[in-house]
Amino acid sequence: MMKVLVAEILISLSLSWLRLAVALALSVFSALIVGIAAGVDRRIEKGVIPVLDVLQSVPILGFFPIAIYFLATSIPIIGLELASIFLIFTCTFWNIAFGVYEAVRAVPTSVLDVLELSNLGWAARLSKVYIPASIPRIADQLPASLANAFYFLAASEILALGSEELALSGIGSLILGAIAKGDIYTAALSLAAVVLSISAVYLFVINPISSYANKYRFDITQPPARPPRIVLPHILPTIRLHLFQPITRFSITAQRILPTALVNVRYVSWGAIRILAFISLIAGLILLVARVYAELPDVQATVIGILAAAASLGVIPMLEAVGFSMMRVAICISLNFAISLIIVYGLVEKAGRLRDAILPLLQIVASLPAPLVFPLVAPLFEANPLSREAGAILLMSLGTFWYILYSTLGGFTKVHTEYLELAELYKLSGLKKLRYIYLPFAVPSIVTGLLTATGGAWNTIIIAERLGREGGIFAVTTPGLGKIMAEFAERGDLYALAYTVIVMTLVIVALNRILWRRLYDYAIKALRIHE
Repeated sequence: MMKVLVAEILISLSLSWLRLAVALALSVFSALIVGIAAGVDRRIEKGVIPVLDVLQSVPILGFFPIAIYFLATSIPIIGLELASIFLIFTCTFWNIAFGVYEAVRAVPTSVLDVLELSNLGWAARLSKVYIPASIPRIADQLPASLANAFYFLAASEILALGSEELALSGIGSLILGAIAKGDIYTAALSLAAVVLSISAVYLFVINPISSYANKYRFDITQPPARPPRIVLPHILPTIRLHLFQPITRFSITAQRILPTALVNVRYVSWGAIRILAFISLIAGLILLVARVYAELPDVQATVIGILAAAASLGVIPMLEAVGFSMMRVAICISLNFAISLIIVYGLVEKAGRLRDAILPLLQIVASLPAPLVFPLVAPLFEANPLSREAGAILLMSLGTFWYILYSTLGGFTKVHTEYLELAELYKLSGLKKLRYIYLPFAVPSIVTGLLTATGGAWNTIIIAERLGREGGIFAVTTPGLGKIMAEFAERGDLYALAYTVIVMTLVIVALNRILWRRLYDYAIKALRIHE
């Protein structure tokens, strides 16, 4: 019996990691295309960045109709697997794309001047500047992407909308099934397997990639080489050699054959681009709204259904829900940012060699599937409405904190070494060093972390405000947009679900226009001053 259980856990874990690997590979490839294009051309940036901000903030449940109706049921044999990979992709892509965009925007002006003087073609610019500049930010964002993928692992392996439920074999669905049956032993053993696998991935994949990415930093003086981070000094170099030789060869080949037309848009008529984008948008709306969300061939009927749902919900209740949800998001992001600053400064300045032991532990905690772990402590937050609000913010933080932490850590570690040497020479105090050295260099990374964390907060709010079907595990007593969306999803009310997604989209677009674009411009200016 024990051997059968262990075999089932190992098979489920392997299948989940395979889906994660495919989704991460697609995320990195897509992020390079989208992030470089947006970072290089301001016209593309004006359209792409708000769209990315909106899509990353749509809860994973908002993508379920696409996954179920378009992928799972329309494509034979592999449709369900593609649907699961697509849902995992929606958890891993956005922060990597923003990281690439930030890296391209933050390329030093001296390097850009050399590019203009040298008249390099786009293929050379990609291979010599933009892709290398993006590698450190991709490495910085991988842990957060993994954490978010594990946060929604069960949701991406059990596709349920209304009465329809499609399940895949995987560690997330295995743990969720064990919890539903009250089989704590299987759930605990599966979580232990997850922890061990995350530790192995961090030590043998994430850590070597981070070390490899350091060579692409735009430092004037490179830091001295550090010893291997894990206690396998004789084995690790061999593993890294065999691991990265094929990757390096593939990268060189990819750089040679990468079609420059993907980013060479400045030579294309902007009017033609707008026409194509408009046609694509209309076609997408017809497909997604008429076929996917409503399963109706008539777009007019879909619009009428959404308007009827809006009328039945009312304006005041929806505004109340949006207001409460925005308040939770603001509190969550503020607390997470303050805690992240303290932890990151301690890791960079005080931890020393302990940092190499602390980071894997943080990654293990980050990657634990919080919606599966939280039910164990949910009774502690059910005493009164205030404690339920604290529980919702905690559950939301488990899905957003890591974006801010890893982005801030990436920003702090890219401070030019000569500035750190000057700080030591002039014996700057801790607060002055934080204010005048670390924060100016880290501002673009911090903005990226805050932006992706805010999107993550909106993404996780559907779980934070109402966890479990019919609120069976945990639910807040006050209104909330995520709470409403969860109720509509349980009832299979696609019109109302589409309406709430539209409302969330409008809120996020407004935040992007008012806040994030200005913060990014300020961040890049702050960085230019300190180049």
